[in-house]
Amino acid sequence: MSRDTVLFASYNTLDLFADSSAAGRERYGFVTEVIAGLGCDVLAVQEIRAARPKTAVSRLRELADDVGMACTVPGARGAPGRVALATGSRGYHCGIMWRPGIEPVPGSLREAGAGRFWHGAAWLTLDVGVRVRHAVFHATPFGRGLRAQENELLVAMLSAGPDGGLPLLIGADWNGESADRIRDEVTGALVLYEPGDPFAAAPWFDELVHQCEWDFDERGSRRHWADRRAGDVLQHAGLLDAAAVLRAPWQPTTGHFAGDAYGEREIRRRIDAIRVNRQMLPALRRYCATDTERAQLASDHLPVSLEYAPAGIEQT
Repeated sequence: MSRDTVLFASYNTLDLFADSSAAGRERYGFVTEVIAGLGCDVLAVQEIRAARPKTAVSRLRELADDVGMACTVPGARGAPGRVALATGSRGYHCGIMWRPGIEPVPGSLREAGAGRFWHGAAWLTLDVGVRVRHAVFHATPFGRGLRAQENELLVAMLSAGPDGGLPLLIGADWNGESADRIRDEVTGALVLYEPGDPFAAAPWFDELVHQCEWDFDERGSRRHWADRRAGDVLQHAGLLDAAAVLRAPWQPTTGHFAGDAYGEREIRRRIDAIRVNRQMLPALRRYCATDTERAQLASDHLPVSLEYAPAGIEQT
C-alpha cells in the first residue's frame, strides 16, 4: 500500500464481545492484533455482539479505539454525529471504521437492519481524494431464497438516493458462493472464477439445505451442488467480485476453525468477499485473504483486503 492507494478490508470477527471470560478476552486480543496487522485504511466488520443497540454502539467505538481507528460520521448541517453501525435484529451487528485522516462526508451514513435484513447493512461516503462509498453487509446464514432476496434488496438500497451513483465497495460475509465468471485465457469461454464446487465431495448433511440445490437420479440417489443464485443476483446487478476481477489466487475464508461443521467435513468456502461497482474497476490493484496462524485462531472467518487507487476511479 502506498500514499496513492487505499486498503479496504472486511472481517467477520465471530461473536465479538459475546464472551467475557478470560478465553473470550484473549480472543478479543487476537482479533485486534489481526486488524492492526492488516494495516487497512477502512474496515467493514461483522458480528459485533450485543443484546441492545446502545451497547453495540459503545462496543464498536471500543473496538475502533483499540485499533486506532474512527467510526463516527458527523451529521449534516451541524447535526449530532452517528456511529457507523448497522443494528441487527438478532444481536449481531456490523459496522465500518476508518483510519484518522480520512474524512467521512457529513450526513452520509445510512443503515438497514432490524426488520429489513436478517443481520444488517450500513454504508457511508468517505473522502479519500474523491468521494467513495464504503459499505458493510452480513447476509443471512439460512434460507437460500431469502439470501437471494436480501441481495436484491441490498442492490436496490445502494442504488437509491443522491449518493447512488458514487463509486462503491461492499465488504461482506455473503454466506453463499460467488457466481462471478471470468474469460478463460485459452478458450475464451466464460467460466466460474471459483475453482470448483466446495460441496461436491462431501456427503449430504442437514446444514447443506441452506447452501445447496439437489435432485435425485433414476435410482433415487440424491445429488447436490452449490446454489449460486444469490451470488448471481449481485453479478448481474453490476456488483462484481473484486477477487474475480483481479484474477487473484483463490483462497478460502472459512473451514479452518475448530467446531466449524463445514470445516470438519473438509469443506473450504470463500464466503467473505469485497464487491465493487463498475466505476471502481480501473482503480483495483490487489486482493487477498489474510491466512496467518493468528487469524486462524481469532475467528472462523479470515479477513479479506482490496487495495485501490482513487485516481484510477472512473468518473461519471
